[in-house]
Amino acid sequence: MEKMILNLNAALELLDNDKDLLKILMESFMNEMPFDEATLDKLIADKDDAKAANYVHAVKGAGRQLCAERLSAAGQALEDVLRHKTQGDPLPLAQKMKEEYAIALAEIKNQYKTLS
Repeated sequence: MEKMILNLNAALELLDNDKDLLKILMESFMNEMPFDEATLDKLIADKDDAKAANYVHAVKGAGRQLCAERLSAAGQALEDVLRHKTQGDPLPLAQKMKEEYAIALAEIKNQYKTLS
């Protein structure tokens, strides 16, 4: 099954259908979970795999709480390479994560408006 940008039904199910809690998590993602592409790029360029993996993990985890499936998958793939669990080039994986973050953020903002 193809992963969704934002699976609100699954997110609500995880939260026992508490829309207010979902809105709080969305607000946190939009305002308190800043993802800075330059920070990620610098950590990767500096070969600081542990810090880069921790940075990715935090963003991926915040997305996972909202069932941002594509962001979570992209983050997991990058984190696995940075933690040396799998082989791969982190640069294209980082680019994919950045793209999925932007898409997820736009969808979260859009869906947040419909819940308000």
